[in-house]
Amino acid sequence: MTWRERWALQSRQRVRVRPTREGWWFLLLLGGVTLGAFNTGNNLLYLCLSALLSLLVIQNVLAEWNLRAARLRRRLPPELFSFEQAEGAYVLWSVRPGPALVGIRVEELDEGGAQAEVSVVPPTGEVEVPAAFTFGGRGWQRLGRVRVSSTWPFGLFSRDRHLELREEALVFPARRPGGAQASGAERGVEVETPRRRGGAGELLGARPYVEGDPLRGVHWPTSARVGRPMVIERAGEETRSRVVRVDLGAPQLEDELSRACGQIVTALSRGERVGLELGEERVSPQQGGAHRRRLLTALALAERPR
Repeated sequence: MTWRERWALQSRQRVRVRPTREGWWFLLLLGGVTLGAFNTGNNLLYLCLSALLSLLVIQNVLAEWNLRAARLRRRLPPELFSFEQAEGAYVLWSVRPGPALVGIRVEELDEGGAQAEVSVVPPTGEVEVPAAFTFGGRGWQRLGRVRVSSTWPFGLFSRDRHLELREEALVFPARRPGGAQASGAERGVEVETPRRRGGAGELLGARPYVEGDPLRGVHWPTSARVGRPMVIERAGEETRSRVVRVDLGAPQLEDELSRACGQIVTALSRGERVGLELGEERVSPQQGGAHRRRLLTALALAERPR
């Protein structure tokens, strides 16, 4: 690492100090008292000046002591979609035993756009603060600098540090609503499978109720126990499979990927088996969380053929 790189890293970790609105009024008062004391030689003004300077020193010492001990890490959401807010969190803790940290604010400076505030961080343990992350593009997105700031204890000055928390997050395409039904325009294909559910045959299990299910299929005792409508599945009713096709040569590729993303998410939430045709890549229809992530990852990393 060269001296320029070391200096850049240290400058990002330096504590920066900026007066707040109240701080500017305090500095104006301090300047006025200083001029009055030196011009008149009034002992009372010198006493007021000493009190103001003491307050300034206490503010700086306590604020520096408070901010230097703060540490944090991100907790990203399990799934991220372009242009959609997703709930994640920041985890904050103190590296110094003693009194708690007070009035800490966190905000992303590069990607993500998340912000969070916490009033008190205990000297032992961690505090998790919710934060909403939003990304403006799909694929691997890099998160970098985070600003940690505080105006404690008197609100006269804002102190902040820039911490390097380099991390990559996989962002899926934006979900276009209304992709549940397959049609030629949506390039989705429904394929009947020999596996059948519903009817009055063998009990297969319970699943959450989705729009379009008959109300007679709701099992009310199970619904009351879990707190949401549940449908009993029995052998005898067909389960549909869907193959979503994506044209990588389409003029509006991002719209094409968003349409496919919405269709996949909606179909899987309905309990359907979903496959994908993405250029030369073929994924057979399946279900499950791992399969869902595989399909969405393929859409997030898709590129136009050269």
